[in-house]
Amino acid sequence: MSIFADYAKYYNLLYKDKDYQTEVNYIENLIKKYSKNKVKTILDIGCGTGNHDVLLAKKNYEICGIDISEEMINIAKTKINNLHNIKFCKGKSESFKLDKKFDVVVSLFHVMSYQIKNESLYGSLKNAYEHLKVDGLFIFDFWYGPAVLTDRPSIRLKELEDENLKIYRIAIPVMHPNENIVDVNFEVIIEDKVNNNVNEIKETHRIRYLFLPELQFMLQSIGFKMLDTLEWMSLDKKLGFTSWNGVLVAQK
Repeated sequence: MSIFADYAKYYNLLYKDKDYQTEVNYIENLIKKYSKNKVKTILDIGCGTGNHDVLLAKKNYEICGIDISEEMINIAKTKINNLHNIKFCKGKSESFKLDKKFDVVVSLFHVMSYQIKNESLYGSLKNAYEHLKVDGLFIFDFWYGPAVLTDRPSIRLKELEDENLKIYRIAIPVMHPNENIVDVNFEVIIEDKVNNNVNEIKETHRIRYLFLPELQFMLQSIGFKMLDTLEWMSLDKKLGFTSWNGVLVAQK
């Protein structure tokens, strides 16, 4: 099972405050700004429970979502309902193979930063390239190294609840400066308000903060042309010491 096996059950509640619609609109604006061609098909690498994808499908794009977690994919499939222009598949970012090429490939919520080894990062970038049409766009977000080192990760508590559950999540970071990796140790306590049961989950998510020279080297060696690097959710703000979340736009 993946690190998201237990986490998947509570994923949507933990991120219910995440504004997926605004993020989808942002991605669409990036596509409109940088794409040479009309975009109809989008591949999402690391789609999670499919929230971005469902919203993109409702905008009439043809969507395929890929995720390493079978648990996440199963949840995503429950959201398809009557949408006929969306499908979800299980696969690893660096090794899945589809018999199709897309106008745009996206990879959101720091999926590329989960590729902590050079081989898996390079493989994931190359696999995105291989699934793109000529002139297609690759858009992904990531933890930006200079900002992470300027404003270092700290312990954080998040509390959320709905009609059935109350969740407390503590994130305890441990930095590995010689590897450019942060171990985010999650302790999640779930109170079931219906039967008064309490469950606890402990998971460690290893996340790599990235720097532009290494990304540029990998992308250009694969064949990509880097079009822009921006602060996440901005169409014009360049990356800096306060830009924890960066977004990169590349073209095949």
